[in-house]
Amino acid sequence: MQFSYKVIDEHYNLQIGVLEAVDQEAAKKIILDNKWQLIELKKSGKIFNWMNKAIETKLSYETIAAFCTQMGMLIRTGTNLVKGLEILRVQTKDKKLKKVIASLITEVSKGSSLSAAMQACGASLPLLLINLVKVGEESGQLDSVLINMAQYYERENFIRKKIASASIYPLLLTVVMIGLIVFFLNFILPEISGLITETGGELPFLTKIMLGSAAFLSSRGLFLVLGFVALGGLYWRLQGIPKYRLIIDATKLKIPLVSKTLKNVITARFCRTMALFLKASIPIIPILDNLEKVLGNEVSRQALLRAKEQIIKGKGLASAFREEKFFDEMVIQMMTIGEETGQLDNLMEEIGEYYDKQVEIGISRMVALVEPAFTIIIGIFVGLMVISVALPLFTLSENL
Repeated sequence: MQFSYKVIDEHYNLQIGVLEAVDQEAAKKIILDNKWQLIELKKSGKIFNWMNKAIETKLSYETIAAFCTQMGMLIRTGTNLVKGLEILRVQTKDKKLKKVIASLITEVSKGSSLSAAMQACGASLPLLLINLVKVGEESGQLDSVLINMAQYYERENFIRKKIASASIYPLLLTVVMIGLIVFFLNFILPEISGLITETGGELPFLTKIMLGSAAFLSSRGLFLVLGFVALGGLYWRLQGIPKYRLIIDATKLKIPLVSKTLKNVITARFCRTMALFLKASIPIIPILDNLEKVLGNEVSRQALLRAKEQIIKGKGLASAFREEKFFDEMVIQMMTIGEETGQLDNLMEEIGEYYDKQVEIGISRMVALVEPAFTIIIGIFVGLMVISVALPLFTLSENL
């Protein structure tokens, strides 16, 4: 959710803006972490949120990865922060990124840190990136953090594109199939049935069903479309309520073909993100605080919160997550070995790469299964349409 704030920054300037946080306490913590003096903090209204999202569109992961790579390299060569941002602003052709960089230059020129400047950009930049940039500034490893973040977002972008490309084929087939059915029911079948009735013949049962379907679509089609839109709106609304989001996300993890790949996506993201924070030498509890915001699934988030409570009470990382039984035993074993050897960051990175490959394999398998399944479904519909046309034609030829 989004919160509008009014603060006095470390240079005693009044700052007004919007930030994203899980709740009001988290928003307050972000402000205090930036060493700002809080004047006003309130949850943005629904209309304001909608308008803000329309104006402040988040940058794509591909764009963020390119920005982090170039910025990290410039800082590594000793380039001044403002000068580096100026170079990137001139070079980039992405209008949204150019606008964000211009905002960063303004804030940094006033004396703000890069992380504080990013925070002032509102919803344009991910909170994960802002938090890690702040860690990089404090540790003096900003260049390394930015380059690591570039690799992270490159991987996230790759997985997202892989999933999107896998969805294109079934969506295209669905659109084509719906188009064929609508054209057939509204134009071809009525013509043929009209010829039959004119000659006094009786329509076959299958043809009657098809004509009834056409009549229903003609009279109730708009209501059907509105019903689907309403269901989509209800789904979107329920996703914003934790209790219902938990039910929806738990259901997703039980869908055949999808569940295993979805769980692998969550596991890969968990491992890669944890590796990023561990490499930045951040304590485990703040790491888990950040992880709960990026997993993208309420079931895994609840499991992480319960594990965090056990760790606070003194349990080890591996034993706390083993009790939750969400992550595979291999992940738990790697956690155990990492804790014992002090190589947890490297092991989590490697296990994240392993699960990334499993995601690719899972998506390829789904595509391989979906293509013939959709071909069969389309074949059945085409067959029914051909039969519903052929039967009246046979009836017509008998009547002549």
